Amino acid sequence: MENENYKKRREYLLNNKNLYQTTLFLAWPVIIQSLLQVSVGTIDMKMVGTVGVDAISAVGTSRNIIMIFMVLVIAISTGTTAMVARFIGKGDREGASVVAGQAFLLSLLLSAFIVPIGLMTNEFSLRILGVTDGVLNYAVEYMEVFFLAVPFFLLHFMARSIFQGAGDTKTPLYIDIMMNIINVIGNYIFIFGMFGIPAYGVAGAAMGTAVSRIISVIVAWGLLLSGRFDVKVRLAHMFRPVWRASKQIMDIGVPSGLQGLSRNATTFVMFAILARTLDAEYALPAFVIGTNLNQYALMPGLAIGTAAATLSGMNLGAKQFDRAEASGRATAILGALLMFGISLLFVIFSGSFINFFLDDANQSVVRIGTLFLIIIGISEPFHAASIVLSRTMQGAGYTKKPFQITFVSWVVIRVLLAFALGILLGFESTGVWIAISATNIISGIWSYAEFNRGKWKDVKIYGVSADKMKV
Repeated sequence: MENENYKKRREYLLNNKNLYQTTLFLAWPVIIQSLLQVSVGTIDMKMVGTVGVDAISAVGTSRNIIMIFMVLVIAISTGTTAMVARFIGKGDREGASVVAGQAFLLSLLLSAFIVPIGLMTNEFSLRILGVTDGVLNYAVEYMEVFFLAVPFFLLHFMARSIFQGAGDTKTPLYIDIMMNIINVIGNYIFIFGMFGIPAYGVAGAAMGTAVSRIISVIVAWGLLLSGRFDVKVRLAHMFRPVWRASKQIMDIGVPSGLQGLSRNATTFVMFAILARTLDAEYALPAFVIGTNLNQYALMPGLAIGTAAATLSGMNLGAKQFDRAEASGRATAILGALLMFGISLLFVIFSGSFINFFLDDANQSVVRIGTLFLIIIGISEPFHAASIVLSRTMQGAGYTKKPFQITFVSWVVIRVLLAFALGILLGFESTGVWIAISATNIISGIWSYAEFNRGKWKDVKIYGVSADKMKV
């Protein structure tokens, strides 16, 4: 029965003529999954907000520092998704299973690097951002708990990427529903204290999240080992290196990891610039709240990007090059419509949404946050194009050029423009918002131009099972 489901799904993804329908078939579970993830983050922020504004800034600042480390998992997950999709597209389930097992092993090796480095540098990173002592103390507590649980965060993310690369987006959705319910309950217990457990405050938010990830990893990898799904992982592949597979995962993934690192490092710098503006007291919480709200627009775009990567890889694996390109265009259009529509809603109802996070009304935070949502909303269609077309190219294993686009437009142009407008020219937080929006537009136009060149369709991926054939 499971094998029959695999054949039907593969046939549908490779041959259904309506690409918008195919995209939504893959994307809707990921959209719900992403919205659940952001919703839980919003609930966490609301719970933490009862401690005070410093607590909100602490969690927001901590998560941006954490993402600089966590984004390294993108190097493994992007390579894994691309290779699993190619092998499934070709019909090589053995090759897909080898890749999945190596992704597990690489995640453990990466965790062994992230955990000690994160624990040793968390306070130093926070001081670079120029946070106040009140924010610093909360943030250190949060980050210490998080870094101890890093292996489970990575393995959860990796299992999701394997299922999605095979075209199965429903199974990780069900796992995430379970995980998010546990997350909310756990956070409430650990933040406020229940059942004899003391109230840990801000650190409790990290504890509840860690417990939910541990349980999700046990379930997800148990399913992958069970043999009941498109990808069956063998224990031997999880703990014994298969260098041919691991090398390809990293060759494809490292530029994507650097791309993600560029994005999150830039956000880190945006915090540092905002902390040095005259309106920093209100701009920082406005940025944290505005960014959290903007995730509701961003996550559906990322979900469409996941569908784009899977369709790109599977179609190229099946040597359907024109269909791979057509799927990239269809997913980009859907992503742009979704992201712009949601961001428009947040602009219209900005005051109500921002006040939701604040126990005490603060007009300065509302005013600055509303301006953030308006200025960023203008650029969301371009941001969507950048995300989706990058994922289309990454799903093909073409990752170096998307990294270059992000590095130049975000790390170079965005940082310089934000500093010039926000600090040198005295536009304060408004100058930072303009810099972010302008560089979203630049990266979107540049990504479309690179996609049109078509070189991403020429990337070769080599077999890792017995046939050793090109895919």
